[in-house]
Amino acid sequence: MRKALTTSLLLCLCAAAAAQDLRRGLVDADAVVVARGVARTEHEGVVLHRLQVLRAVRGAAGQTALTVLDWPQLGLHQRPTPRQSRLYCLQDASEQAARLELPASEGPFYKMVGWAGSNPLVGADLDADPAVRFAALLAASDAGAPPAETAAALCTTALQGAPELRTEAARFLAERPDLQRRLTGVQWSQLVARASGEVDDVPHKIALAELCAEQRLDGLLEALAVSLGQVQDPDYARAVGRIGKLLHGEGATARLEQRLRSAGQAQDRAALLLAIGATNTDSALDALLRMHEAGQDPAVEAALREHRSPRAKEAVGRRRN
Repeated sequence: MRKALTTSLLLCLCAAAAAQDLRRGLVDADAVVVARGVARTEHEGVVLHRLQVLRAVRGAAGQTALTVLDWPQLGLHQRPTPRQSRLYCLQDASEQAARLELPASEGPFYKMVGWAGSNPLVGADLDADPAVRFAALLAASDAGAPPAETAAALCTTALQGAPELRTEAARFLAERPDLQRRLTGVQWSQLVARASGEVDDVPHKIALAELCAEQRLDGLLEALAVSLGQVQDPDYARAVGRIGKLLHGEGATARLEQRLRSAGQAQDRAALLLAIGATNTDSALDALLRMHEAGQDPAVEAALREHRSPRAKEAVGRRRN
């Protein structure tokens, strides 16, 4: 698990806007513990947070306490929270502690990873806490658990897990082709159905869609296009456009246009047009320019702006003038 995650083709195409990255914190950590802040001292401009270890999930075996180094002058990093039980993703800071000449009796010494969402508050029942369970799942995988078991557990989490963890599970699977290969046809069908049917949690919907696109599943674009219009979030339309280009290249426009011809509501049409624009293909530009020449249409203009090509920008600007 400590090896760098494989960066998929799809994720390279998608905009990086993850609000939560617990999975990345877990991967980058040298130790993962559930701990509670019990003391705070200062030493030569460094704040030393003493943590009581409630559970060692990975690393820090046998430790009942540890110290986290915190540089208060650095604003863009996480800090331990006093008197709260949290999951901590920690990196070794023994070299920094040695330079500061900190006593070994206060060790082991760590610093927190910087990924957003990698220090969640946990509940009193650690065995039932979703974040602790997710961390334990990845730790078990790192320790040699059968990949098929890990993949199945991640799939279940992505489909049925707590809202704050299911998107993380889907993204983790999307970044791990080796685990994707362990999923069954039935599991992929369930993931596609959920990606198509989800309407409330848009980040989760997009994460599932991106995961399914990794497998280049037949009919995926059409399944995702079904909920365009129902989901009033342009980020989803953009994701569908990117996925369409990944799966079908220039042919994505014709597939989305076929859906466009049967769009009954204005919001459905607008979302489909935005997805066409988001493919950033030549075929999309040609189709949108034809529609633009037919008459003024705010939805077509929005799709042209989404395309972002010089010709698209020129067409929108010419209409405004």
